[in-house]
Amino acid sequence: MQNSNEGSLTREFVAKREETRAILRGHMDARGLRERDGWRISESIRQRDGRTELVMRPIHLQLPAPDDLECVVAIDEPGSSITTECDT
Repeated sequence: MQNSNEGSLTREFVAKREETRAILRGHMDARGLRERDGWRISESIRQRDGRTELVMRPIHLQLPAPDDLECVVAIDEPGSSITTECDT
């Protein structure tokens, strides 16, 4: 059973994920990487520097994606804080 702190952290993580996806989508649109043209957001998870990171990047099935565009939502290992950052 999930305690209230875990539930709160889960809700915060989901909210940050959605907020960060919207920011990334805005950066993608500004570069002409539009969903209607086949651009999507790829998500992967990695462990780095004592935290778990959800990495979001643009992806296209036929075109090369830019290497310099990604957003990350990270949660530290104790599970006490969530951060976001975008490299554009």
